[in-house]
Amino acid sequence: MEEEKKEHITGWQYDFDEEYGENNEFVEEAPVLTRAEQEAQVKQTLLDLYMGIALGTVLLLVIGNLILRGSLFFTLGTLAGAVTAVCLAAYMYHSVLVATEYPEKQASGYMKRSSLIRMVIMIAVIGAAMFLLGIHGLFGTVLGTLTLKLSALFWPVIHKYNPFTRAK
Repeated sequence: MEEEKKEHITGWQYDFDEEYGENNEFVEEAPVLTRAEQEAQVKQTLLDLYMGIALGTVLLLVIGNLILRGSLFFTLGTLAGAVTAVCLAAYMYHSVLVATEYPEKQASGYMKRSSLIRMVIMIAVIGAAMFLLGIHGLFGTVLGTLTLKLSALFWPVIHKYNPFTRAK
């Protein structure tokens, strides 16, 4: 057992079995969070996504209306897409919280079903925009819906500078 514990040049002793994995890479233990802490983290992420959707929508409206010279249908489509993005984010939040209550296999199936439902909602909104708002409204709706993806992409920056982030 003496071979397992070795003394480093600096005098520090460490146990290879506990701190290092099979390939001798350092393994950091993940902190165990309570249910309330998990919910708080997911809720904070949701608020960050909402902020990103709002910022992306404002930016999209400004740029789109400058290019299209104030198209009402583009504006309506963008707002419809942004509302859809907010609803999809809220449904995703709900799905994640429900899935954490299930065992792993059931949770995986539940998340696949909820992902399919979100896709159907997105397609229905884009289809409605195509028939009701014309080509400018269709582009606005698609771009407004994509603000959710944009918000997720810029989440680290939004989270860092979000004024509503809880003090740690």
